[in-house]
Amino acid sequence: MKHSKKQLLKLLKEAYAVCHPCGVEYGICSSGSSTMWNGNCDVCGKQTTITEARDYGYLLRGIRSLTKATKP
Repeated sequence: MKHSKKQLLKLLKEAYAVCHPCGVEYGICSSGSSTMWNGNCDVCGKQTTITEARDYGYLLRGIRSLTKATKP
C-alpha cells in the first residue's frame, strides 16, 4: 500500500516495531544486538521478522527527511 508523505510521516513517528527493510530505508542501525520476533511492521504492514524502532535510531532519518518535504 502506497502512503502519502503525510501518512508515512505519521507512521514513522508512531512506529514501535519495524522490519529490517523499513529500518534501513528510514533509519540508521544503531544497535549491536537486538531482539527480533515475528509480527507486523508498523511502517509497511508486512508480517515478517521485526524489532523495535529504537534499533534503527527511532527512524529519525526518515522523519527528518519527510518533515522537510512536507513543510509548506
